[in-house]
Amino acid sequence: MKLTPIKDYQENSAVQGFVLCLEKHLRTTKAGDYYLDLVLQDATGRIHGKVWDNVDHFHNQFESGDAIAVKGVVEKYHDILQLNCTHVAKATKERYSRYGFREELLIPSIEEDPRELWDTLRVLISGVKNKPLKRLLRHIFKTHKESVLVLPGSVSHHHPERGGFLLHLVSTGGLAVRLAEHYPRIDKDLLVAGVLLHDIGKFRGISTELQGGYTEAGQLMGHVVLSRDILLEAIHEIGDFPTELTTRLEHILLAHHGSPKDGSPRPPKFPEALLTHFIDTLDGRLDLMFRELNSDDSDQPFTNTRNHFRTSLWKNYRQ
Repeated sequence: MKLTPIKDYQENSAVQGFVLCLEKHLRTTKAGDYYLDLVLQDATGRIHGKVWDNVDHFHNQFESGDAIAVKGVVEKYHDILQLNCTHVAKATKERYSRYGFREELLIPSIEEDPRELWDTLRVLISGVKNKPLKRLLRHIFKTHKESVLVLPGSVSHHHPERGGFLLHLVSTGGLAVRLAEHYPRIDKDLLVAGVLLHDIGKFRGISTELQGGYTEAGQLMGHVVLSRDILLEAIHEIGDFPTELTTRLEHILLAHHGSPKDGSPRPPKFPEALLTHFIDTLDGRLDLMFRELNSDDSDQPFTNTRNHFRTSLWKNYRQ
């Protein structure tokens, strides 16, 4: 069974393989006929899919969130590739492992080794001289290590791959160290701790299951509030933590999105909080821009405007 990853789909080619069904909708054509409208993903990309024939049969074979085996023909619709599926079935290890099915084929993952990134994170924490802060950081990341190693940085924003959370953490932590050296008035330990802790609410707000997405707590409260909850619980667990330091960390976490309109209950009110916001924004925006530039496969010098920045991006900026 020859498997074709989504990144290798070409117009008019017949393909088969394993994908994750991110979305499944039963819709009707203008003529009143039913069809299935799908969003499919594997570790190499995403594509829209359609099921036009035998809809009643295939509709009962799988649900949104399932791993599925697909066969079909790749076609273009409004200059965008889509997969017209001729066969769809729920994929399980028991049924399809002998044909090469593995869940890792379905989930985009970072290229970097998570274990090496984890070691870098430990070095960043070891560099913190403030003993209560160092003890807090070690406690939180030891407690949540399994999530840290696999969690995406976001559901559909920056660093959305498996392991993206840790990659973002290490990148922003390194920036914090360098910027604290550039600005001597900054409390380096507080900045590094704030940057490493700013997204910990995602431990409860984003699922680490196959399909990912937001958890119920993530939908209802959001990771900013959940970050503060986890922080205060950890401080209670380790005990004997300075009250003033608690307040500073709480504010950094609650303010790291920069303003109420962007999801922060309070704007940054002291330098380390402001710098945490800018470091987080810088790393996230650059990841988004590199992602947009890398995903545009046209032969034009500029991308289209259908991207996060809502402007055409210059692909030849390095020349």
